[in-house]
Amino acid sequence: MEIENIKKISEELKEGATLSFYSSKKWYSKIIPFFSREAKGENPPVHVGICWEIKREGNFCEFFLSEQGFNGGSYQKVKIANHNNYYFFKSFSNSEYKISDRLNDYEKVNVLNLKKPLTQEQIRKGIEDAKSQVGKKYNYLQFLLAAEFFEKILPKFILKKLGKSNLNICSMHIVKNYYKIGVIKAKPIGIVSPNELIKFDIFE
Repeated sequence: MEIENIKKISEELKEGATLSFYSSKKWYSKIIPFFSREAKGENPPVHVGICWEIKREGNFCEFFLSEQGFNGGSYQKVKIANHNNYYFFKSFSNSEYKISDRLNDYEKVNVLNLKKPLTQEQIRKGIEDAKSQVGKKYNYLQFLLAAEFFEKILPKFILKKLGKSNLNICSMHIVKNYYKIGVIKAKPIGIVSPNELIKFDIFE
């Protein structure tokens, strides 16, 4: 990831922002766009996460990244350091090393701040919900059914039922969080892919 991209995260990130990740070096990121329902010519994100507890002090910016990945739900601290205008992910522990190393695997990360600032109560509820998702298993079936092919052939009542079931894929993890704190007023029917999530009219 380029320094300017890391700098942008450090300077622009706000509470409850979504981060959209693009072009990981991992092999499985190559198949994810198939399930993202992208239009021709689009470059869809391969992953999304939501950010909480953002703190800036001196040359550091830190926040917690709440995400649902193939290894299950997590809530991990991310630290960005600025040394003479050189921005990089800083590691102080083994767990932070793992996440900073993984973040550097992505070609680009976009910051999607919410249009409407969150209240302290919304932030509290968002953090509470994010922490409650830690350790929950990834829903591989829901991930597979996110492919547009299945949306075209499955009855709407099945998609609606899936939308109310285990929401443990990265994009639905965020949809549920936003719904719980009132950013999204109505829970979408069916499954929302990362590429659909970033187009919601809730972001700046």
